[in-house]
Amino acid sequence: MNKELDEKVERLLRRAASRRGLVSYGTFHALFAQSVPLHERYKKLEAAAAALCEPRVADYASLLATASGLPGPDFYSRFRRLRAERYYAALGIDRNRMLKLAEKRQFASEERERVYDHFRSVADAAVPA
Repeated sequence: MNKELDEKVERLLRRAASRRGLVSYGTFHALFAQSVPLHERYKKLEAAAAALCEPRVADYASLLATASGLPGPDFYSRFRRLRAERYYAALGIDRNRMLKLAEKRQFASEERERVYDHFRSVADAAVPA
């Protein structure tokens, strides 16, 4: 069942990328039994995203979205770690302040575009000439 669940999470992310869409957290969590702890769910998410693409290239986990359309706080932690230069350039002098809503939207948009571009390039490469 573990392998099957890995494939379901990957398929969910791949489908969203193919449609230039997003995945609601509710849809993601519905893949799991209620007894599966959140930390295990998010480990599966990060593993599935990494299986689709190296996160430094494109973070497929960024396709998860809350009701506001923004990813959860885990995304911004990864973004800060993977794209530190971009993250801290946006913060400017006050490196300890909270992100503004506009910055959150911009970071999510940038990362999602990287995912869509990556998916399209992989899909284009898979089509025989």
